[in-house]
Amino acid sequence: MRLRTHYDNLQVTENASPEVIRGAYKFLSQKWHPDKNQHQREKAERITKILNDAYTVLSDPERRREHDVWIASQRHGRQFQLPEPVSCVIRTHQYDYQYAYALSPVLTGRGERFINLGDGTVMDLKTGLQWFIYSVGECWRDGEVSGSPGIFSAADALRCQSTFNDPGHGGLRDWRMPTRKELKSIHVRSLISLRRGLDESVFSPDYKAPYWTLHDNPWLYDNRPVAVSLTTDNPGAAGDDPKGRLRWVRGPDLAMLIELNHQMAKVFLHRREFTRAMESLRSALQLAEVPGRVELENLLVIRRDLAVACFQSGDSRAAEEGLQSILADKQAHYGRAHVEVLGALLDLAALQKSTQRLLQAKDTLQEAYHLLSDVEVQDQRVRLGILYDVLVLLVWSRDFARAEALLTEFLEPLGEDEFNLSPERTTLMMLVLGLLRETLGQGERGAGLYRLFLRLAPPPLASAGDFGRMED
Repeated sequence: MRLRTHYDNLQVTENASPEVIRGAYKFLSQKWHPDKNQHQREKAERITKILNDAYTVLSDPERRREHDVWIASQRHGRQFQLPEPVSCVIRTHQYDYQYAYALSPVLTGRGERFINLGDGTVMDLKTGLQWFIYSVGECWRDGEVSGSPGIFSAADALRCQSTFNDPGHGGLRDWRMPTRKELKSIHVRSLISLRRGLDESVFSPDYKAPYWTLHDNPWLYDNRPVAVSLTTDNPGAAGDDPKGRLRWVRGPDLAMLIELNHQMAKVFLHRREFTRAMESLRSALQLAEVPGRVELENLLVIRRDLAVACFQSGDSRAAEEGLQSILADKQAHYGRAHVEVLGALLDLAALQKSTQRLLQAKDTLQEAYHLLSDVEVQDQRVRLGILYDVLVLLVWSRDFARAEALLTEFLEPLGEDEFNLSPERTTLMMLVLGLLRETLGQGERGAGLYRLFLRLAPPPLASAGDFGRMED
């Protein structure tokens, strides 16, 4: 059963900023408002409640920190596994440069060269350019293009570009006309006629019309647009007053391309296409080599997913090397006493357990357990969960003295509140501690352990009624 978190419910990543979380909540709560979904009102009300609960936790720094610690504790007890699958439902999104919105990329076009972003634009995986799939004058709605493209003079084209960027599109305001080279890059030869044209499985038809383009060197040509047609016919492109159509482009946006490669890798992992997943992740990491292009937190997430892909493809050695490298970088960046370092240790331990490297897992988990004393962890269940795994591995390796010492250290100062967090597991630990003391020849310490047990878990009061018979 896969782990579901409040981050998943708001469709953001775990390193999302408060602004991004607020924006995601606003977008999704509007989308799923029951009044807008009368045909599925019951479902909308259920989803709205989930969104409200998620935002209540993630908008509170203290509760969010506790949720992060809970996530780490849940992951370490599971086998090293795939990230959460990415839904392939297309939806409008506002892209954010903190890589927090859960994009739903869908490959499209000849050779799956483009990613459909679900808002009337596509990203070219080859160039990093983001294109409108339709021309100015046409309309896009729910994946369908309608209407007719407009025809513009050079002056009108420049005016239209300026006007369009006032509100922008998708939260972005750097849309422009393409250069001739950029326009040519999306024209492909027909498999039948061998003539160049737009890939109509991606873009609206161009009808052999000229398009307005900008020079590669705008300063040299005063940023004057030039009408260009890439077909043999060239109506309207020449003359004193040429006319042309407009199709907006922006970029190359390599930061967005990095995140889209990352998101596509998650889709491939879910499909168990591990080779393609690793190719996408390595492409993302190669693009991210330029300093400052991607924040370290986001880079580490991509590297972790590459380790997952390596593990799932059978290369556990590469996976462990990747996780060791992530751990070292987190220790260098955050310092050794940080919840991010704790998460990296738990990831590494989970991998080592999954590959039966139990001695190494024992050492890694002990390091994580000792780190808890220096990390602000409000939930005692986290400590209890890690300790439980450590004890299992210590007993397995016959390190009874160390197991007994850790158990004593945990149980003796335990209060009733901590005991009640997980009474079944804590009771089992007390029994294990008693057995360990017998094994180590410390049976005389059993009385104190029994008194502690009775203090924390007294027998039901109803059974005390039997003592009344003794007075008869």
